[in-house]
Parts: sequence; C-alpha cells; structure tokens
Amino acid sequence: MNANCIPTTTAIPRWIIVLCLLISLVGIADHDLWTPDEPREAAIMLSMSRTGNLLIPDLAGVPFVEKPPLYYIVGAGALRLLGPVLGPTTALRLTSALWGLGALAMTWLLARRLLGHEQGVLAMVLLATMPGFIHVTHWMLVDNALLFFVTAALWCFTEAYIGSRLGFLPWAAVFTGGAFLSKGFIGPLIILLGWLALVFSWGRQVGWRGMSLPRSLGLHAGALILCLALMLSWMIALRIVGGPDLWNEWFWTNHVGRFSGGSTQLGHMRPPWYYLPIIPVYLLPWLVIVLVGIKNLLAVLGRRQMTPAGRVLAAWALGGLLVLSITATKRDIYLSVLLPAFAMIGAQVLYAPMSRKLQNTLWLWVGCMLVGLLVFIVAPLLGPQARLLTGGWGWYQVIAGLTAIGCLGLVYMSRIRATEREHVVSRLQRSVLEVGPPPSVFLLLRSGVWRLASGLQLLSSVVRRPSFFQRVLAATALFYIGGLTILCPMVDRAKSYGSAFRAMADCVAANPSTHVAGATHVAGATHVAGATHVAGWRFDETTRAGFYYYCDLVFPALSDINDLNQVLERRHSRFDGVLALSRNFPPKADPPMEGPPQSESLPPWRVCTEVRMGPRRVLQLIEGARQTADDGK
Repeated sequence: MNANCIPTTTAIPRWIIVLCLLISLVGIADHDLWTPDEPREAAIMLSMSRTGNLLIPDLAGVPFVEKPPLYYIVGAGALRLLGPVLGPTTALRLTSALWGLGALAMTWLLARRLLGHEQGVLAMVLLATMPGFIHVTHWMLVDNALLFFVTAALWCFTEAYIGSRLGFLPWAAVFTGGAFLSKGFIGPLIILLGWLALVFSWGRQVGWRGMSLPRSLGLHAGALILCLALMLSWMIALRIVGGPDLWNEWFWTNHVGRFSGGSTQLGHMRPPWYYLPIIPVYLLPWLVIVLVGIKNLLAVLGRRQMTPAGRVLAAWALGGLLVLSITATKRDIYLSVLLPAFAMIGAQVLYAPMSRKLQNTLWLWVGCMLVGLLVFIVAPLLGPQARLLTGGWGWYQVIAGLTAIGCLGLVYMSRIRATEREHVVSRLQRSVLEVGPPPSVFLLLRSGVWRLASGLQLLSSVVRRPSFFQRVLAATALFYIGGLTILCPMVDRAKSYGSAFRAMADCVAANPSTHVAGATHVAGATHVAGATHVAGWRFDETTRAGFYYYCDLVFPALSDINDLNQVLERRHSRFDGVLALSRNFPPKADPPMEGPPQSESLPPWRVCTEVRMGPRRVLQLIEGARQTADDGK
C-alpha cells in the first residue's frame, strides 16, 4: 500500500446513516412557500385536490400543461390525506421529501447491484449529503419525482441484465412510464442512455443467441408495450380532452421548443457551458472524490477495460450531462437527475485507500463547516441588521450550537484511542469520588457527573472509534441539520409572500372606491366575500398562484392596452381597477405589446395601496384618478 494512502473503512454505522437520512426531513415544516417554483406547484396541486381533475393540471383556473400530471396527482392526494393534520404546505412539501427518500433507496439498490453492498450504502449517504440533492428535495419540484423514477427504472434494468433477472423488465417499463408522466420525454431519454450501456454489457455476456431467446423477446416486447401504453394513454387523452391548442402548447412549445430554443418566451435560455460552474456546488463536499472517480472512468475507458458498472455510470452521468447541455433551456435543478450517478462514481473511489491529498481536502471542508455554523450561531449578536435577518437569538441557534459541538466531538475527541478514552473517563470518576462530603445543594450535581462518567465508560467500551471518513460524513450530516435549522427561517423571510398576498387581498376588499362583488373563484375555490371588480394586469405565475393558494382569489387577466385605458378612465364594464407588479406598470411601449402602442399616454391613474413582496417585488392596486394626471405619477 502507498505510504501516502490511508485505509478507508467503508462500512457506515447505522447511526450515521440515520443522520444522513434525517437531513431530508429537517426544515420542511417550519417555513412557507418559496419562490419561484413552490407557489405555482402548490396552487396546481391545491386545484387538483379540489376539482378531482387528474388529467390536465390548471393554475388558478388556466390549464397548465408544461408537464404531465403525475407529480401533481400524488401531491393532491397527500393534500387530501395529510393536509388536515399537518397543514397544506407541510403536507405538500413532505411529498418532495418522500420522493427524495425513495430516490435514496433506489440509489442504494442500484449501487448494491452494480458495486456491492458497502458501496451501495456509500453511494446513498454521499447522495443524501450533496447540496444539489438537499436543495431539490426541500422544494416542491417535479424533479423529485423524475429523480425517483429514473433511478428506479435503471435499478430494474440493472437487475434484469446484470443480475440475469429479466422478470424486472415490466417494472422497469412502469418506472420509465412514471418518469415520462412526471416531466415528459427527458426522463425516458436519460433512462435510454443507461439502458443502452446495460444492453451492451448484457449482449457481451450472453451473446446474440441468449438475447434472442423466446422468453427474452417476449419480456422485452411486453415491457415496451407497457411503457408505450402508459405514455400514450395520457398523450391521447390530452389531445382528445384538451384539444389541439393544449396539445401544441405541451408538445411543440414546452418540449420541442424548450429543447431547440424556439420557445424563448418561456425563459431559462442558457449557453452550453451553463452547468460547468454549478456542478461543483451541487457535488460538495465530495467534488474532489467524484472528479477522481471520473478520471478513473476515463482512464479505464482509454484502456478499453470498462466494466458494466462503469459503462452505466459514464452513460448516465456524462451522457446525461451532455444531453442537458445541448438542450436550450437550462436550470440548475435539472442536474438533480444525474446526482445518483455521480454519487456512485464517488463511492467507487472511497472503496479504495484514501490519499493524503484527498484527506486534507476533506479536512478543509470540515473546517469550513465549523466556521459556517459559528457564523450562523453568533449572527444575531452582530448588529440590528443581522438580528433582523436571523430573527434574533432562539432555539434555532441552540440546535445549531449542539450540532457544532457534535462536529467538534467527531473531529477531535474521536482521535483519542479507546484505551485513552477509558483512562480519561476513569480519571473523571476518581475526581468525583475525591471530593469531600458535598453540601446538599451539590449532591444532585455530583450524582449527575458520576452517571455521565459511567455512561461515557459504557459507551467507550461499546462504540468503535469511527474512521476518518465516517467522522467527516457524520460531521457533514450534523452541519446540514444545524444549518438547515437556521437557514430555512432566514430564507423564508425573503422568499415567502404569503403575508403580502393576504394583506393585499384585505386591502382590495376594504377599498371603498370600487364596487363590491362576490369573489371570482374557480377550481372549487372557497367563496371569499368582499372581493372587488379588479383585474390582474399581466400577472406572472407566482402572483396568480399566490392569490389562489393563500386567498382563494382569481383575478381575471388583463393584458390589452385598450382595456387598461378603459379601466383607468372608469369606463370599463367589468373592472374598476387593476392589480399589477410595479415592474410591469406603467406598461412600456416596447414590443411585445398587445393592442396599439398607447402606453405612453395613459389616462390619469394613482396607486391606492402597495405591498412589498420580498426585496424586489412590489404589488400595487391601481385605479384611475378622478382629478389630474399628476395625482398618480
């Protein structure tokens, strides 16, 4: 063995595994919906739970066919089942956490088949402690379901081809269909990359004769038919029920257009190298380990000695990254579907002895974690602005402090050998006995110290000294638990708009200058008395979703400049005012603009009230001014 290498104990104790799994559940119940995605996703699932329309998702009464409905169906079911107990927001976010835990289980099963039992556990805990995985599974995102189904499908294909258990092919077809029903064609496309690598390895193992056996052909044909049936059932139903307009919007605009770059109006158009600076952040703290694994994969590929596991992981991770980079539409969360492959690549590296350089890199990560936790803990003491951002000193800082103490204990105290630990504990017990007859007030304290010392002695005789990697892994899990405990409430203050939506709804209902009428409500929304004849001027998805989710209100959409002029002149037959984001009002004369370019000469208007939503959004209630144009400008 190289003198610069350190043996790696790959067997992960159960308590560390529990810590890693606990990360997925920390912070899902103590904050509101976060922009930009959660208000939209939550409103869609709320609407589906009310109407029972499981075929075509809708956002505040408007069909939303950007993605197939499976993720929303599961969320709607969770909302009905768990909403009355946990509250709607926690119930919906719990579904994302459960999708994530399911993906961890599938990663363990897949890595166990490809790499072995210990490396299966390694891959699972590496994935559980990747920032990219934590980010996605703590948000309401369709990508959580996609991540689960892609990993599950590749596990079933691996059992079929590598494990010679072709009976798993129908299950692989079901999971592939689930990937499509979660996010469309991107799921089956990623699965196809891994499937091709598996079929290539299987063909080399059994030969053409083994591949063409009647049982093999029958199972493959049945799996293909089952997969196509799952995919086509929703596509055909969408075409029949939704009509050609919704079909074209889903297929041509949201699939072909996003892939080719033709749907520029949907945004998120990025250059091919967009993911290069994001991958390192998503893979921390295991970036160096994964890079070493990729280097090893490429070296084996150059020698033409690639194993079946290496082919699958290379096709999934590197091939999938190439596909995502070619696609015109890019977001950081899209990388989540590749993270299990990167975790398994890293698990292969950790199975071998760890070099000194790699160990020093992980030591650096541990130091950064401790500094980060310290900053979180003392932040409320740094001044009024920091106190306002963190919400002041409280139990969140106490929990983070306990996790920091745990990190320090893992890093330093576990360096003491077992014999030294027993010596320290025995010396503590003797020092307690040497104290003279204590006053009654100290009797309980001395008894507690004695019990603590006895417990430490028992623990030191039972618990084995963790290896270096085990200590780093446990410290990482504690860091994420403590960090999420503090960060989630902090982020909530910037990304939660619930109170702003409710405040604006109250202002609209209380405004005496508009006619009072029944609330506009769709999709089974609860009737809200006191709503007004107000339109929404070019609402984005977040604004429409927020009013529906928090206030059961749907403001009719207004986007034509002629209609806006009539509202401000108080001549419109339906509306007396408009709600608009300050960035969209007054409207600009630059294209695209519906109607003639009259936005530069709007009738007199004034802002009745406004509500700030986070640092960059201001929602305004606007109506026509009765006096002069200067009243509202």
